[in-house]
Amino acid sequence: MAVSVYFISICFVQAEEVYIHPIDRQESECKQKASTMEEWTRCTYIATKAWNNEVDKYYSLLYKKLSGDAKTNFYDDQKYWNLYKNCEIKLLNALYDKDQETKEKLMFRSNQKRNIVKSRAEALRMYYIHTFPDDDKEKIKLNSEYSPDNILIRCLHYIGL
Repeated sequence: MAVSVYFISICFVQAEEVYIHPIDRQESECKQKASTMEEWTRCTYIATKAWNNEVDKYYSLLYKKLSGDAKTNFYDDQKYWNLYKNCEIKLLNALYDKDQETKEKLMFRSNQKRNIVKSRAEALRMYYIHTFPDDDKEKIKLNSEYSPDNILIRCLHYIGL
């Protein structure tokens, strides 16, 4: 039993590292250095701006390559996504209550704002990668999804169970 636990732990250590986007890495490093809540939220604000640049980047890349109905639909989709984003941010700002503000509420709103933009950037990136997989101008590392079940299965297979 102890031997199998040892092999499983070795397998987890040897498992391929999950890809972390440079924006997430920079935000994490920034937050580790932050000594105040203001500095911490500034890190998330900077990350949100960087994710917004990613949205713009992949929107431009896709828009240049699409034509006809796909281009029109994509333009409309982005226009409506911007409306959604702005409404969500207005809602999050409206939830601010100066008298009952807590660190957790501030962190929640800050993370939510970032996640709205980040999820769109990741979606556009995946649309681009899957629509134009052979594009030499933009080689992008795909996120590898961490799945402990698959790792565990490989480890158990490795030790013969």
